[in-house]
Amino acid sequence: MSSRHLFNCIFALFILLLLLIASSFWLANTETNKTFALILQITLIISIFIGISYIAFSNQKKQAINSLQQYRAQQILYNITSTVNAGRELKELLNLFCKKTYEELQAHNVSVWLITENNWLEYITGAGIDPKIVSQQKRIKITKELADTLTNNSIIHDNEHITRLAEILLCDVSDDFKSFYLPLHHNNRTLGVIRIKLNQLPLNNQNDLYELLSTLAVQLCNSIEKAKQDQESRRMIIMQERSLIANELHDSLAQTLASLRFQVRVLDETLQPTAEFQSIRSIEQVENSLDEAYSDLRELIAHCRTPIDKQGLIPAVEKLISRMRKDSGTHILLQKEWDDSDLPPNLEMHIFRIVQEAMNNIRKHSNAKNVRLMFRCDEFGHHHILIENDGRGFEIPKENDHPGKHVGLSIMSERANYLGGELRVESEPDEGTRIELNFTYSSDTDHDPLQRLSEISS
Repeated sequence: MSSRHLFNCIFALFILLLLLIASSFWLANTETNKTFALILQITLIISIFIGISYIAFSNQKKQAINSLQQYRAQQILYNITSTVNAGRELKELLNLFCKKTYEELQAHNVSVWLITENNWLEYITGAGIDPKIVSQQKRIKITKELADTLTNNSIIHDNEHITRLAEILLCDVSDDFKSFYLPLHHNNRTLGVIRIKLNQLPLNNQNDLYELLSTLAVQLCNSIEKAKQDQESRRMIIMQERSLIANELHDSLAQTLASLRFQVRVLDETLQPTAEFQSIRSIEQVENSLDEAYSDLRELIAHCRTPIDKQGLIPAVEKLISRMRKDSGTHILLQKEWDDSDLPPNLEMHIFRIVQEAMNNIRKHSNAKNVRLMFRCDEFGHHHILIENDGRGFEIPKENDHPGKHVGLSIMSERANYLGGELRVESEPDEGTRIELNFTYSSDTDHDPLQRLSEISS
């Protein structure tokens, strides 16, 4: 029963009570029409009883409907949250959220958009989405208009923002009055937005529906934050393990190598006046090998202790180049056309390790005078990295070569495969070396934008 209908019933009941009071006075004072007055009074009493019963039954029915609505809302909430809580990784729980919400609400479609690094709002996953829409660009730059819309609303539905928001998110705007946009807020931060387009309302009461949707958004926010915290915990554990390994290497093997270098150098100086030329030369070779092993070990320790700089790939590469210029005096040219890149940190780490391995090989083996590095990325997410030098070069390994030969190149190729790209190496003796890495990363590729959140890799 609506509030207006209830008011009308109470007003009619009030009129009947007034008539009953008037008929009572008439019955008490009339002598000629007592029978008619009595019949009228009984009729009014029965009408009042029927009116009170109708109001009571209507309210009881309304309460029963409300109880069923609340039970239905709690059941939907429980089914969705219990399913989402079964997800271990962020990508998995978001997939489960979309699929279960799609089923429970019998929705037309459900999608989740999250704010990722560099201030992008990016499509993550969905259920019931038209493949043609999914195949379009699925990320947009956060504008002030979009930021204000997401920040200042808990539920966006049937107002001036909804059509504009659908256009911004490149969603199907037909029948968009059935769509609900739920901004994800946590600790005064906006994490993203859920879009739910319904075929029909699962709850008749709008307040109950809004409360259900708001609670779903809060629960998803909590799940996202928990997944991020778990991710950060795993990252810290990995970093602690790496740091522990680096410390152990420094305190044990590095000290041993340093001691051996010193002893060999003392032995060399002691034997210089009396030993044969061949013996001195052998000692010098041992000394050079120890120097190289010590240098490699120091690089390994640095590799474990210093992951890629938080500022990104290019600053880390610039530091690597600066150190190599200082140590070897090699002329190194760096060309950067990288502004369109928006790679997650774990992918940047793989690129950095490829560049680091290539630069170490140049320093150790090539005897190059000039090195050129080029980083290029276009608006379509096509990434191209070139590393070339004018050193002595080498013979490209064949498929039937010993597996222990050119291990560094094999690892570089594996990293390129992880990026979804291709590593090409061109080299000949005394002709220098050219290494090219090509891959595509953008919202239109199969790369998961949540790799930056759900995966730690070095």
